[in-house]
Amino acid sequence: MKEVLIIRFLGLAFISALMALAVGCGDDSEPTTQPQEEITYKVSLNGPSTASEDDMGTGFKIVLDRANLTGSSMNVKYTLSGTATAGDDYESPSGSVSIADGDSEVTVEVPFKDDTEVEGDETIIVTLSNNGLGSNVSLSSSNTLTITVSDNDTDNGGNNGGNTGNETCSNDDSMDQDAHACGETPGANQYDDNTVNFSGNREVVTNGIPTHDYRNQIPKIVSNLDNSTKTYEFDNTPEKASSTTSITGSDGTPKWKFGVAKNGVAIDPAPAEPFIFENPNTGEYNWDWVMEPNNNMDVVGLDCAIAHVQPDGLYHYHGNMAIYAEQLSPGISTGTTPSEPVQIGWAADGFPILYMYGPNAAGNAVVKLSSSHMLKSGDRPGNGTTAPCGEYNGKYTNDYEFVNGSGDLDECNGIARDVTLGTGTYSYFYVITEEFPFISRCLVGSPNASFKIGP
Repeated sequence: MKEVLIIRFLGLAFISALMALAVGCGDDSEPTTQPQEEITYKVSLNGPSTASEDDMGTGFKIVLDRANLTGSSMNVKYTLSGTATAGDDYESPSGSVSIADGDSEVTVEVPFKDDTEVEGDETIIVTLSNNGLGSNVSLSSSNTLTITVSDNDTDNGGNNGGNTGNETCSNDDSMDQDAHACGETPGANQYDDNTVNFSGNREVVTNGIPTHDYRNQIPKIVSNLDNSTKTYEFDNTPEKASSTTSITGSDGTPKWKFGVAKNGVAIDPAPAEPFIFENPNTGEYNWDWVMEPNNNMDVVGLDCAIAHVQPDGLYHYHGNMAIYAEQLSPGISTGTTPSEPVQIGWAADGFPILYMYGPNAAGNAVVKLSSSHMLKSGDRPGNGTTAPCGEYNGKYTNDYEFVNGSGDLDECNGIARDVTLGTGTYSYFYVITEEFPFISRCLVGSPNASFKIGP
């Protein structure tokens, strides 16, 4: 009887052990938590390289390479040095900023003190500090910024640029920015960009006829638009190149179309020979001083779409393209923020072109994006004969300069930021802006030969 009880006891114990083992192996109600990889951040500086003493001041941005997702504010310290003196030449800011959770940048203002002393140019050097940064935050290579502040005081009666003393510039500096009428109705539009060919390039097949009213150039060069079939192609998986490509050549003449709109109209902002400042002594053109089409609409013959027909019959956009943008998203050109980015075209390197708005740094909202180009200050250095004189006012493309950090976009009017469209996700996009340059004058990737102008 005792042996039976022992066997029963051992049997029950064995069964209980098996049940415990089975429960231990099959119970996944409390899984092991896997450690998450810590998000790392790089912090950099953006800002203008020049300023004038008679400005109210200047500003620079401290920028993270991604939105702060730490759940708390991130503190970054910096120092100011240089030949300009804090307290005498400018009011020194605190030396520390706080980037709030969810944000990716903060702007620091440096107010100037405009005196009457003739001092010459001075510098303000901003340097980011490693001191106090978290273990997951490091400085990028762009961690210093030198701002050269030009003095606005003179002792010689105002020698500025090429116009000395009380000389008066005789050049016509007038501009025309009026939207001109479109009195002609186009024929049937043809556009298709759904084909990716064997070489991995996306193809656009179009007749180049706009989807809106238009007007031929003034004076009329052709009686009809060129409606022949045109094929453009570009990389379907574009990447940034090691250097940018200007849409004009070294002599200032047009070399590349910037891109093609989603209605098949070429996007070609670079001007051609009739719009260049002519040297009356030689009968040649000074290509350094091209009239800016968007500020000389009547001379260039632009219509209500900021476009015109060139001598070979090709209709192309030079500027804002608002009439076409309104067909894609009503109200977008007058302040209505779209619910998602609006692609208005393709660039010659394959990156998409958006209209005025794009995703923010965190990718959770659509925001208006601004150019970083500004009018130069002072007078042009020309003598009025071989090059134009007068104040920089925008009559010529060379009246503008790129000031890094003064807006949202880079020199090519684009930004390295992810955007998802119907054809995929892109790591960079261009933006048509309502201020200069309106359409980019350079490309960050490699342009396809189908966009080449001339030989």
